[in-house]
Amino acid sequence: MSATAPVLLRRGRPGEPVFANLVRSEWVKIRTVGTIVWCLLALTALAVGIAVLFAFKEQAQGRQAIEVLVSMSHLGLSFGQLAVVVLAATSIGSEYGTGMIRTSLGGVPRRARWLMAKAFVVGALALVAGVLLSVVSFAVVYASAPAVVGTFADPQVVRAVLGFGPYLSALAVLSLAVTTIVRGTAGGIIVMFVLIFVVPLLVSGSPVSGLERFLPVGMTPPSAGLAITQVGPMLGGLPPWGGFAVLCASTAAAMGVAQYLLTRRDV
Repeated sequence: MSATAPVLLRRGRPGEPVFANLVRSEWVKIRTVGTIVWCLLALTALAVGIAVLFAFKEQAQGRQAIEVLVSMSHLGLSFGQLAVVVLAATSIGSEYGTGMIRTSLGGVPRRARWLMAKAFVVGALALVAGVLLSVVSFAVVYASAPAVVGTFADPQVVRAVLGFGPYLSALAVLSLAVTTIVRGTAGGIIVMFVLIFVVPLLVSGSPVSGLERFLPVGMTPPSAGLAITQVGPMLGGLPPWGGFAVLCASTAAAMGVAQYLLTRRDV
């Protein structure tokens, strides 16, 4: 602890930084990881770029239902979610790879609080990026449509457009937890890639296809997490907030396992 930059301590727990200082420290660290910037640029390019392509196509189309426009504006974000996975996995995997995690945990008696601070920063970053890019992508597609059936002021439309922010936020925290469990960036990315792209394909059309709607993440509906990004009920899927609750429950369970392992084993 630097003598020139004192750290506020929580009352009753001598030597333990307050949570706000842990968050501030993690925010500084994540800004110094070059991969994070490239992940955000890739997410932006995919989200806005694909929305622009749809915008050119929409200029030659007739009337479109607003539900269709929302779905089209989300396509780039669906592909870009892998960038969020890499972002979250790198944020902690880089610490394992360089050994910096020993220094990070050296001044934090309760390791679980450190992990929660990192999850807060990663989740907040994904939330803000997801909301902004979803709004911009929808605005681009909506503005290009010659005629629209429906209104963007509909509460269901607002929830669907903004919903990609909470979805990406939960996805980022889930990726962080998985990477903590496997203790490596590559391992975390591989596990999440399988969970998002491979598992839904294996389940779809199989005898257990009914379980697809309970999968927390995926590329397309009816995976549970994406329910919050749909204007209307998903065919064969869960209701918006019910699906998002499944994603949150999966994320909380993964964080619980990650915190337990982080406190029980050597880093």
